[in-house]
Amino acid sequence: MITPIRILPTSESLEITLDKEMGRFEFHGKSLPENPNEFFEPVISWFKEYVKEPNKETIVTFKMEYFNTASSKRILDVLSICHDIHKKKLSIIINWYYRYNDDDMKETGESFSEIVQLPFKFLTY
Repeated sequence: MITPIRILPTSESLEITLDKEMGRFEFHGKSLPENPNEFFEPVISWFKEYVKEPNKETIVTFKMEYFNTASSKRILDVLSICHDIHKKKLSIIINWYYRYNDDDMKETGESFSEIVQLPFKFLTY
């Protein structure tokens, strides 16, 4: 049994919910942590454990207002791990939300989708 993770948001870090039983894999807010490796380490470890026995369907939601370059590397690490689910021929969908006028966030999601070769759904809010 993989223990859920809940990270509460701060003005500089994301709210993250990872709960296999509930099927919730969510990233919300801003990501500017002082030490992104330290911040994302438990998240990356959790996903490495999760992909060993993923749910039949995995929907990962990113609804981020902003993230810095260091965070983008760690987000890509998470997405790369998620690609292992795709390789197992199981359903994985990345819901990438962006503000209706935030072309940069949409383009970043499109780039990430190409890099990790996962299906993204682009949704505005």
